[in-house]
Amino acid sequence: MSVAETQPATIFAQRLDRLRAALREQKLDALLVTNPENRRYLSGYTGHDSGADSAGALLISPDAVTLITDGRYIEQAARECPGVRLVKREGEFAPVAAQVIRELGAGRVGFEAAHVTVAQRDDLEAALKEKQPEGAAVVSLVATRKLVEPLRAVKDTSELAAIERAVQITDDTFAYLCGWLRPGLTERQVALEIERYMREQGAEGVAFTPIVASGPNAALPHATPTDRALGLGEPITIDMGARYAGYCSDLTRTVCLGEPGPEAQALYDAVLAAQTAATDGLRPGINGKEADALARDALAASGHGEHFLHSLGHGLGLEIHENPRLSRFGEDHQLAPGMVVTVEPGAYISGKSGVRIEDTAVITEDGVRVLSRAHKRFSLPISARSSASAPTSSAGQP
Repeated sequence: MSVAETQPATIFAQRLDRLRAALREQKLDALLVTNPENRRYLSGYTGHDSGADSAGALLISPDAVTLITDGRYIEQAARECPGVRLVKREGEFAPVAAQVIRELGAGRVGFEAAHVTVAQRDDLEAALKEKQPEGAAVVSLVATRKLVEPLRAVKDTSELAAIERAVQITDDTFAYLCGWLRPGLTERQVALEIERYMREQGAEGVAFTPIVASGPNAALPHATPTDRALGLGEPITIDMGARYAGYCSDLTRTVCLGEPGPEAQALYDAVLAAQTAATDGLRPGINGKEADALARDALAASGHGEHFLHSLGHGLGLEIHENPRLSRFGEDHQLAPGMVVTVEPGAYISGKSGVRIEDTAVITEDGVRVLSRAHKRFSLPISARSSASAPTSSAGQP
């Protein structure tokens, strides 16, 4: 399902109006959009290529939107964004882009500095100078940062609907896992099962490579699934998300197969209390640093301040990490209704274990609405048959 199928054309017109206002503030005559998610957000075009993305570039001016792409994507682009002028590229990108820029009569053209390589910029500059028409205005390329991304921070109703469906698929996947997990399965097997089940439930795919980290591996916030077998009485952190209609969800739960030790339970309780404090305190008007402090102060009070190794959360939408950032090191952007964020405090004890609990939530007019519905029970019951030959782990004690 494409964005064009879930969002009316008026939505894209409104987004372009907001972007053009930003271009006027920057005194730019046009913007070359090469970030695939920004390109999709502004036009509905879903084309995406791996590596140095070559699926196309949008050139946005005060009265025109042009998509430069090649023959592989022309039919798709015509279907997904019928109001956009299409220019078919044959050969190198730079000469074609230069010609379109000259046709627009643009003088100051912005480009997305975080998504254009030095070589690509140099090639475009050279193409603009080559065969310059006599008397034509000189075109200057202007590096821009975060012109489109702030516009994406507040989600409209169609975006929220896609995110909520992605969240539901992720919740359903966790519920399935709770009845499927058993000692002896490897982290890698669990990660593969997550992707299989999400696709079966209608997801386009996973929003990111799932994290499955058991025992001492749970001390690594971004652990890569290994062939380590799940054992009894140890924390297992599962971080996963589905992608639906281009939009992401994000959920982390830490569970234990059987009964955890008292220290593992105490660590879990501390993280859960920190997440509750953050969720209760999130509201419009506070900034990312203040949001992060809600959980950080709670973990510090329980003696785990030094074990909180990352930020409270991040925005999500077309990308799994986007504005706003709920971080003590982040920008001072205020939270606003319609922003979708993660709330994910964690505590990690090197070489022993770790706990992270994460929900996807949307900022409302007076607080926050948690979209994730997955349970937060730490201990999962294990049948006698499945635990008969299970390894017993000492990692349940952090």
